Amino acid sequence: MEVADRRRLDTGKHSSAPRRGPHCHGRSPTPAVELSPRVLAVVERFGERSLCVACSGGSDSVALVHLLCAVPSLRRRLVLLHYDHRAGRETSERDRNFVQSLAARLDLPCEVATRGDGTGKISNEEGLRALRMHWFRHCMARHGTPYLLTAHQRDDALETLLLRLARGGNLESLTAPREVQHFRDGSIHLRPLLHVPKADLVKFLRDNGWAWCEDETNSLPCHGRNRMRLQLIPLWRTFEAGRSWDRSLLRCRRLLVEDRDALAAWAGRIYARAREKNCLHTAPLLGEPVAIRRRVLHLYLTERRLCAGAAVVEKLLTAIAEKKSLRISLPGGVDCHLAGSILSLPSPLDREGHRVL
Repeated sequence: MEVADRRRLDTGKHSSAPRRGPHCHGRSPTPAVELSPRVLAVVERFGERSLCVACSGGSDSVALVHLLCAVPSLRRRLVLLHYDHRAGRETSERDRNFVQSLAARLDLPCEVATRGDGTGKISNEEGLRALRMHWFRHCMARHGTPYLLTAHQRDDALETLLLRLARGGNLESLTAPREVQHFRDGSIHLRPLLHVPKADLVKFLRDNGWAWCEDETNSLPCHGRNRMRLQLIPLWRTFEAGRSWDRSLLRCRRLLVEDRDALAAWAGRIYARAREKNCLHTAPLLGEPVAIRRRVLHLYLTERRLCAGAAVVEKLLTAIAEKKSLRISLPGGVDCHLAGSILSLPSPLDREGHRVL
């Protein structure tokens, strides 16, 4: 049996079969888990927009669906999205059927897509995620909403911190994922469970008798995140006996987030002074730390819907510091020109591909 096939429907060992619950006829869920107030504030700004919810059928996403359903003003806006990767045919079908059954039981609209044969033999996590996100974007556009809610929880955030640290990540990557994340295409990803431990979500489901699909590959050291969870973290806890591993990492992440937000605010003030139409005056950057200069450059490029690699950004930073002229090509054949103290780029494109004057 392939690794991807080793999944089961968790209805007996860890939770009882679905019984009468708050969203299937009557009582309120066991109060223990709360959604992020910040995320709730964001979705309440536009009270009629649909809320697309990514649901794999796992414990995290199923708990998120039930928690959202417990808020009447949100429940009527929910649309469940399930993408079948066909990584394991029998298991994929079971997960798909489970999510459709959950949506029917909760009387929620549900959209399901299955990876087509034309997508090739994509099996790595990044490739499958790209296919899934591409389809999510189409669903969001059809429903006229920028919102996608996902069930990333606290354990995910802490594991990401350790993984990115091991790979030499910068401040932005070390503090990912965010509760509220804005993208250049206008979409907004919301993660209302980042403060909640996975164990609390599982307990929430068990206490209310709600089933979910358990991915048994999570207990196999088949990729980096699993090896981190199964091998490194237990060793860390043994080494730091008497110290709360979760509490220490949470404090570290909180401090990093505070630094990230402070630097972003600082860079934003400098950018407001340096920006003029389609140009960036580099003189205001010269007295600032290189971390601020780098962020200002990223703001300038992002506003123009451009993306430059680290090597290009470093070349620009060096030329600005040395007050040298530079012409460099960005992805897509866009020329970036630094002359004197002015950095210039073509005006950004609108959604139809026309230059914005």
